Amino acid sequence: MVDRILVVDDEPDMLNAAKMVLEGEGYVILEASTGEEAVHKAESEIPDLILLDVVLPNKTGMEVCRLLKTQAKTKHIPIVMFTALMRDVDRRMSADAGADGYFNKPFAPDTLLAEVKKHLQTTRTDKFSRQVGLERSKLQGKKILLEYHSSAPYSRLVRDFVMECLAHDEKIIVLTRMGTAVRQALEGDQGIDLRDVSTPIQISKLLQEDGQEPLSLVYDNITDLVISVNVQSAYTFLQNTLTLLSDKRITALFILNSAAHEEKDANILRGLFSNQIVYGTQGLASVRFT
Repeated sequence: MVDRILVVDDEPDMLNAAKMVLEGEGYVILEASTGEEAVHKAESEIPDLILLDVVLPNKTGMEVCRLLKTQAKTKHIPIVMFTALMRDVDRRMSADAGADGYFNKPFAPDTLLAEVKKHLQTTRTDKFSRQVGLERSKLQGKKILLEYHSSAPYSRLVRDFVMECLAHDEKIIVLTRMGTAVRQALEGDQGIDLRDVSTPIQISKLLQEDGQEPLSLVYDNITDLVISVNVQSAYTFLQNTLTLLSDKRITALFILNSAAHEEKDANILRGLFSNQIVYGTQGLASVRFT
């Protein structure tokens, strides 16, 4: 999945101009013309970047920015404000509202593209780490269980993890299968080694292919493993896998749809992980790292 940008402006000409420039570079563009619509799109779509006009009907851009930056589900999304007013006070107010950047309109295509690329690249280096409240250096080597609610856009968080690893020149292997939310979120991105887990995966063989450089791994998902065998067999497989991945240079994210299992079975699987993230319909519900 390529980067998705939410453009918010009540002027159709400006909205269309930004859309034409950005789509020409391959970005997926989401649109909103009011503050209320912008909040709804941001919460439901979880874009990679928001371009937000200062002056909007009813709920202003400042109000939208302030609201999104206080919500767990959207506070990590970079927001760049833009306006035709070109007042210093707007720049200061944008910063106070939590905006990550600011520029004037009308804008030249090169200016718009430079601003977009700058913020996407800057946030990519630590977007996942910031969401879970851990410094990047302390994330490396962790083996993490990610539990998710099936109706939540958890795959965007997985993509943030993957893109952060790539930004730090780490090899990234994603064990998934066709049609999953995670695979759909990652298809089209460069540098990701997608492996099919519909056939048996030998983790030891996979590691033999690797050198001694930092490696990141995503296992999607434990629920399919449990269904294909049973909880006890899945527990044994994961226990052995975690032993194989104990090297500090290896960071791994394991994904579990806990609602698909009885609580006692989910607890059995949770017991293997000291680092856990729960992603619910309102974003990150809980984070625990040791």
